[in-house]
Amino acid sequence: MLHKKSFWIILIILLIAAGAGGYYYYNNVYLPAQVEEEPAIQTARVRTGDIVVSASGAGSVVPAAEIDLGFRSGGLLADVLVRVGDAVQAGDVLAVLDDTDARKVVALAELQVAQAALQADPTAVNGTLSESNLDVSQAEINLLSAQAKLDELLNWEPDEAAIALAEANLAAAQANYDTAVNKDAAAGNSITAARVNLEQAQANLTDAQAAYNVAFDPGREWELSDPRRATALENERAAAIRNLEKAQGALEIAQANLNLAAANVNNDSAMSAEAQLVNAEQALLKAQTGPTEVEIEAARLQVQQAELSLAQAKLSLTQAQINLEAAQEALAQTVLTAPVDGVVVAVNAQPGESVGTAPFITIADLTQPLLEVYLDETDLDKVGLDYEVEVVFDALPDETFTGHVAQVDPRLAVVDGVTAVKSLVRLDEASFAKPQTLPVGLNAAVEVIGGRTEGALLVPVEALRELAPGQYAVFVMENDEPVLRVVEVGLMDYTYAEILSGLEKGEVVSTGVVATE
Repeated sequence: MLHKKSFWIILIILLIAAGAGGYYYYNNVYLPAQVEEEPAIQTARVRTGDIVVSASGAGSVVPAAEIDLGFRSGGLLADVLVRVGDAVQAGDVLAVLDDTDARKVVALAELQVAQAALQADPTAVNGTLSESNLDVSQAEINLLSAQAKLDELLNWEPDEAAIALAEANLAAAQANYDTAVNKDAAAGNSITAARVNLEQAQANLTDAQAAYNVAFDPGREWELSDPRRATALENERAAAIRNLEKAQGALEIAQANLNLAAANVNNDSAMSAEAQLVNAEQALLKAQTGPTEVEIEAARLQVQQAELSLAQAKLSLTQAQINLEAAQEALAQTVLTAPVDGVVVAVNAQPGESVGTAPFITIADLTQPLLEVYLDETDLDKVGLDYEVEVVFDALPDETFTGHVAQVDPRLAVVDGVTAVKSLVRLDEASFAKPQTLPVGLNAAVEVIGGRTEGALLVPVEALRELAPGQYAVFVMENDEPVLRVVEVGLMDYTYAEILSGLEKGEVVSTGVVATE
């Protein structure tokens, strides 16, 4: 019994001891381990310094301008006057084609121009092909002459002196005729009858001409505006034309009958006198009545013909001159000249070869070296027009050249399967004014300066808290407590940011917290 009692006493003591140990462990070991340590605040002091934002790339020298040259038409290459590396000026002859055929064409065209000039102006013979000879003066003279004749007919007015002379000639012819008829009176009865008919026909023609003149009197033109008088006047004029033509036909028939009668009596003297009389009568009639519509129309036709001849002469001459100019241009194109100053960088043909229109000479402008530069597409925001550039050529590792971005290609390029930003860099003149030249294709490492600031207030980028896109703040330590303050940020790289306003040099800012071990 005693043994069992001791067992329970010992068990109770052990339980008490275990409980006391657990309490100690809970309060002194477990609970302290469960309390989280308060983190420590990391800080940095605002300081001054420099920031350079840049992008690295690779490039090579390319000409400022490059022109591929060839002939406009193919042919046999007679001579090449330049070699690779030659400096040329605008207008210098680079190469020439065999111009034998072209010169023949020019000679033929000159001959055609001479022929056209002679057709237009027969006086232009045995002269040079100067512009003074290449005219159409003869055709113009013919036109002026025909026009003057037409004007004279249209503006005809009776000439009293001419009429008096015609009447005198008619009287003399009549007297001669009467004398001849009297000598041959026995054999002239038939002639007398024909003469009577002729005189009657002449009288009828005179009357018909008078009626024609009255009908076509310019002073009656007003009647055409009156519908009632217009029809009557038109009918009168039509009748006058018919009567005049009928009288002229009757006169011609009477004259033929008279001639036949005179021929039948075989009286040479009477026939001669009769012809003179008829001529005198016709001359008097013409002096009295002026030109007929037939004569005026014939004059108009002559004017039109002269105008057509002048136009044809001008056209022939112009066409010949155009052909000559084309032949001369073709001859000029057998000579290849430099359009600009530059340096010959390629010649891909030799004298004696047949060449087409493909370029075979290349001229480049090497006075202002350019670099064709490629940057990774992620650096697109770091390249723009006029950005500063630093260049170190592989062949000149100890020298740094400077320049500016002159062009940024709006399209991304693919180089060896990698997408890149392509740009052109123009080296500063003072930078490459060195004894050595920069050959085309020279490779270089390029640093494009996207931004640069010196002596600026700087804070670590970890100190920035972005409130909104482009708006930032920092925690400034005041009395060991962080206070939020809005700041204006300028340039920023991967490490530091430029503070434009909101902070002073020497102030302390929070950069975050770090757990303590």
